[in-house]
Order: sequence, then C-alpha cells, then structure tokens
Amino acid sequence: MRVESPASAATCLSSFSETASVLGLQVSWPKTKTQNLGSGPQPNTISVNGNHVDAVSDFIYLGSSQSSDGQSRPDIRRRIGLASAVMSSLDNIWKDKQLSLSIKLRVYLALVQSVLLYASETWSLTVADSKSLDAFHMKCQRHILGISWHQFVRNEEIATRTGLPPLSTTISCRRSAIFGHLARLGDEVPAHKALHNCVRLSQGRLPDPTWKRRPGRPRGRWIDQLRRDSNRPPADQWKLAIKRGHGGRATLRSHDYATT
Repeated sequence: MRVESPASAATCLSSFSETASVLGLQVSWPKTKTQNLGSGPQPNTISVNGNHVDAVSDFIYLGSSQSSDGQSRPDIRRRIGLASAVMSSLDNIWKDKQLSLSIKLRVYLALVQSVLLYASETWSLTVADSKSLDAFHMKCQRHILGISWHQFVRNEEIATRTGLPPLSTTISCRRSAIFGHLARLGDEVPAHKALHNCVRLSQGRLPDPTWKRRPGRPRGRWIDQLRRDSNRPPADQWKLAIKRGHGGRATLRSHDYATT
C-alpha cells in the first residue's frame, strides 16, 4: 500500500490487520516492511498493534528489487546473480557433445535469459548497466560454444555463430511493447495515468503548476530511453500506440497530442 507518512502507514496497516482477521487471515509482521520511494530520508521503525515494522532501503516485490533511490542497478545485479546460478546448474548441458548448438541456445533463452531479463522492460539503464548485461550475455555464449577467453575470439564472431541479438535490442523491444500496452489501458488505470503524465512532462506540460524538478543533475529517465530507442518523441509514440488499439479509443484519446 502507498501512503504519504509513517503515521498513515501505521493506521492503514492496523485497519488492514483488523479486516484480515475478520476473514480468518493474519498479517505476517516479520515480512512486513516500510520503504520510502523517492527523495527524503528513510522512515523510522513503526509499531502497529504492538508489532514492530522495520524500514528498509531495498525490498523484493513481485520478484524485482525495489530501491528507494529509484535506480535499477540493484535489481540488475541481482538478476545477473540469479541467471549466473542457473547457468552453472546447467553445465552438463553446455558440455554435452550430443546436443546441437540450436538446442543449447533454446535452453539458454528459456532458462537463463528469461531469468536475467525478468522485468527488464521497466529498467532505466545507465551505460555501466548495459555493459554489465552485455558482458554477462557474451560470457554465457562463449561458455555454450566452449570458447575460453585466451583463445582470442572476437565478440562479433561469437554473435555471428549464435545468432543472438544484443540484450540492448531485446530490452528495447520489450520497453516499446510495454509502452504500447500501458498507453492502451483504460484512462482510470494508475499505470496509464503515470505514463500519461510522463509523456506530457516530456512536452513541457507540468502535472501541477506548483511542481518543480528536484535540484541536481537530472537522471536518465525511462521515457528518455524510449525516445532514444525509436528517435521519436514520446508523444508521437503515444499516438501510434493508441492507433494500434480500438478505433474508438484512438479517436477519443489522440486529441491530447494533436498539437505539439
């Protein structure tokens, strides 16, 4: 649940616990945490009906690591670690001479890359993050081909043998797909509203007259990466995504960006 203050969090959790008890359910307080998303200090530990709820800076939610500073690097590092463990557990398959390269690559895509790129469409990647992902991706391909680093085989030749695209290309396609999906959701869906505000903000339309950007160098935003992927303004991509939906909804919503 999202609240604006620790006091509101305690009130909401208490109400949630009371409602759950009516249905015979209990809240697992050791697993319940509070986290500040965005700017500001971490909240203090709160007490709810005599149970202590600790504050954390990182939290695993739906399989993804949510960081308080909004960066994707902690989740990327965690995903690389999980994928590396899966890669090592399949070592017998990579060394099996009777299996063709095609089968090994299909196993890699299904069991390793799927773990590595889980929720990657939501990442805001830095240059360092992209390099880390590409390095792990290439390391896996070399291991599948049985080529060690001291054989001096160039990465271009490795990619030619496997035929696998760079991870940046795969993530870019996923990012574009989730953008279109969110754009075509209902107007009252929170995810659609949040993306709509980001697109309007990219046009210089502030969500509120009192809104101000926080001081300091602006970070690379997810919407900025979307712009670089297609070399198109987000507003144009929004209109194209809407047109791929139902005609009535396209006519209804596209007027927001009729003039840019």
